[in-house]
Amino acid sequence: MGDVSRGEDGVLEPRLRLGGVVVRGAAYGVGAAVCVVVAAFVFQEHDDRIDLLEATTFLGLLVGTVLLLIGLFFWACSSGEVLRWRDFFTTRAPNEVVSIAAPSLVRAGVFLLVPVPVAFGLSELVASAAKGSWLWGA
Repeated sequence: MGDVSRGEDGVLEPRLRLGGVVVRGAAYGVGAAVCVVVAAFVFQEHDDRIDLLEATTFLGLLVGTVLLLIGLFFWACSSGEVLRWRDFFTTRAPNEVVSIAAPSLVRAGVFLLVPVPVAFGLSELVASAAKGSWLWGA
């Protein structure tokens, strides 16, 4: 994370950067993708596996996109003054809370979007597997 210190206004410096927030969200998303793969093989029934993977794909895509777009909008509205949650008590106006919510929403959106292609691809593999194979299930 580097050298972090409090600035003149009590806010942690350096400010958050969009690239760093996206990378951290993507790293969390990779962990979530691994969990989706493991969870898919916990279900023994073929239809249950397909349902889990399709629901993960649909909900991850829908909720992740909404959160990412709202977060990017908040990021643009905060005009570079993006704050961390630890800076909550340094805010002086209600509209500064948008500067705190922006990185959280961006990170959550990316976190939810990363497992989507994994779940979709695995869903296609399970659906096209030969009946009776370990990928098909019971």
